[in-house]
Amino acid sequence: MKDIIDLNKRAWDKIADKYDDRKGQGLSELFKNFTVLIPENARVLDLGCGTGIPHAKYMVEQGFNVTGIDLSGEMVKVAMLNVPEASFIELSMNEIEYEEKFHGIISNFSMLLLSPKLFMETAERVYSALVHGGYIYLSLNEPTNPSVDSDSDVFVNIMGQEMYSRAYTVKEVEMVFLPLGFKVVEFNRMVHVSPEFGKEHVIEFIFQKKG
Repeated sequence: MKDIIDLNKRAWDKIADKYDDRKGQGLSELFKNFTVLIPENARVLDLGCGTGIPHAKYMVEQGFNVTGIDLSGEMVKVAMLNVPEASFIELSMNEIEYEEKFHGIISNFSMLLLSPKLFMETAERVYSALVHGGYIYLSLNEPTNPSVDSDSDVFVNIMGQEMYSRAYTVKEVEMVFLPLGFKVVEFNRMVHVSPEFGKEHVIEFIFQKKG
């Protein structure tokens, strides 16, 4: 198997400026519900923050203390310009080592860039990074064809760059998060269409770390 972390890092580095120029993605109602659940002035971690827009920017505007991480150094540079009030670090989400530091974590279409093994490892690190009672907002793509082998490697072309991106079923997500000690607070399905990614079947979760 290819080194998907390195592959994705190189891909996002090459398209960071172009990605920043695209039409802005809106904020879902479930994400806004997540922001209401976490305390005032809470510490929030944005996994795979990209350009910092719209999620990190919105969270800062709401008064939260935001740390964004991204494996792409070029994305981090753009995010620092877009949201200077937040802190940004070049780091892959499967390497975070925080212990009960954040009240909320955002993963907006970022954990789908992980293989199942890395997905599980990152979920464990997310659990450790959250305070007891903390929340994670998670959005992913859902497979449109359940008959496709979900264990197969999936490489896609985004803005002219090959990268790894994998859809996850609701069952797969819950089988990772629930045994760790999370509970589902809210769940939503929707269809999202964009020039960059086409038609996507989206699943959104708000999980809470039991405490």
